[in-house]
Amino acid sequence: MPTMAPPEDATAERFARLDERFDRTDERIADVDKRVAEATKDTNRRFDEVNQRTTEAGKQTDRRLKEVDQRISEKAVGTDRHLERIEGEVRGLKGEVRGLNKGMESLHSGIHRATIALWVASAGVIAAILAKGG
Repeated sequence: MPTMAPPEDATAERFARLDERFDRTDERIADVDKRVAEATKDTNRRFDEVNQRTTEAGKQTDRRLKEVDQRISEKAVGTDRHLERIEGEVRGLKGEVRGLNKGMESLHSGIHRATIALWVASAGVIAAILAKGG
């Protein structure tokens, strides 16, 4: 049995349905493209916002670091002045201690001489008592 070609109307109807399917597919692709473009714009906007916030945070951090550096420098200068004053006081105290040491040596020497003088005087008194007939 020989196969018969479909009638002309049936072929045209098939092509019309295929064309409709392609049209719907094209519409879907266009819709997806539109949504992707919108999502891309939204994503770029969000990235711009994040970059702006990051830049602002970096500037704020830099400003804070400069403030901290300045405060540290000010404290360091104050601390240096305080240390210089303390070093001056220590030098003065060292001089006073040297003076006290010399005074103590002099006092010790005087006490030693007085002790010797007492011994000599005591020996003289003992010798005088013994010489009188004691």
